[in-house]
Amino acid sequence: MRKGKKLLGIIMTAALAASLAACGGESKDTKDGKSSDKSDGDKKVTLQVFDAHAYGLDEYAEMVKKFEESHPSVKIEVQHAANDSTTLLQSRVNSDDVPDVFDVEAGTAAQKYYEYAYDWSDEKDVLDKFNEVALETGKDSDGNIMSLPWTYENMGLIYNKDLFEKAGITELPVTMDELEDVCKKLDDAGITAFSLAAKDTWVLSQLSTHFMMDKSLDAKGVVNKINSGDLKFKNMKNFQNVFRLLDLAVKYGPDKPLEVDWEKSENMLANGEAAIIHMGDWCQSTLDSFNPDAKLGFLPCPVSDEPEDTTLLSSCNWTYIVNKDSKNLDLAKEYLEYILTSDEGIKWMAEGVGAVPATKTTVEVKGALANDAASYVSDGKTNGWIHTIEPNGYTDAVAPDLQAYMSGDMTAEEVTEDFQNAWVTQ
Repeated sequence: MRKGKKLLGIIMTAALAASLAACGGESKDTKDGKSSDKSDGDKKVTLQVFDAHAYGLDEYAEMVKKFEESHPSVKIEVQHAANDSTTLLQSRVNSDDVPDVFDVEAGTAAQKYYEYAYDWSDEKDVLDKFNEVALETGKDSDGNIMSLPWTYENMGLIYNKDLFEKAGITELPVTMDELEDVCKKLDDAGITAFSLAAKDTWVLSQLSTHFMMDKSLDAKGVVNKINSGDLKFKNMKNFQNVFRLLDLAVKYGPDKPLEVDWEKSENMLANGEAAIIHMGDWCQSTLDSFNPDAKLGFLPCPVSDEPEDTTLLSSCNWTYIVNKDSKNLDLAKEYLEYILTSDEGIKWMAEGVGAVPATKTTVEVKGALANDAASYVSDGKTNGWIHTIEPNGYTDAVAPDLQAYMSGDMTAEEVTEDFQNAWVTQ
């Protein structure tokens, strides 16, 4: 999602209650969060956890409660920083307040924190619980596993099936021309076609990566070619169509598209006030909270006049790091393993968040979007994520340009040039 993720919502700091007397020196089984805690007397240990989650927070709180119940001398102090998580985490690091456990977006963003990270490479019993391809997102340049993956996340256009049916749309658009025709049909039926979360620059930035993708290269190949100078934005075969999609979003969207944030965007989709948004399946629980009966599905993003270019992007976006210098390193490792691999953790991910865990599990995922995406994944119709392996600071540098284009303050040519210049200077 996370990532992110991303990302998302309001800042919540939850100091979740720990209680009861300490458990003396008794050793307990560690399976599913049962403690190997050996604290003495009434001494309390506080484990500081930081993440960027905005979804599944009730299930997360219940998961923490169970961990604390099995660790009577432990208090889990969680900061859910769903908005501006990157700045908040960096502020803590700069203040020498590195959390014991924290998550970041996989790829470029995570790599700058690997100097603080515990190396899991020799923890075979733990690593065997994850899908091997998911572990790739947590490797450093030497192949060491410095972070553990959270869930698979898929993103693209998401559409309201009832509104498409109301407008007489029976087939999903796979080209830009077909997407424009769909917008016209929705408009003729009195339906707002688009509700992009254009107030949130990260949404527009992620949207733009669909139009950077070259399926013959996939995400890493595209990034490598941009880095080498062999590929420039003005020469990308589909990049100019991002402006065509933004034009459609302005023409067939709300009167003030730049005032629509992610929450309003999802609310409008779920409640039948708009037919299409851009988001990932990490928003499933929020969509359900707005309208559990909404019939929604993924619409792979048309990016050209070639149907085979449509893209649904998939990755294990958020990754968890254990602070190698934590005063409670063993406990931090145990807690992370618990939230990512235990029955309680898998329930949180599969039911609370509605996403597919990165662990090896056959659990049924609650999220309709995740299950919808699974068919595209199994058919080999997804691509990786560019925005998590682009230069640090790149999104912050260029995403406001897309807002400026939507407001008429920048031309497509100016935005394209700025995308190129920002990439090489970050």
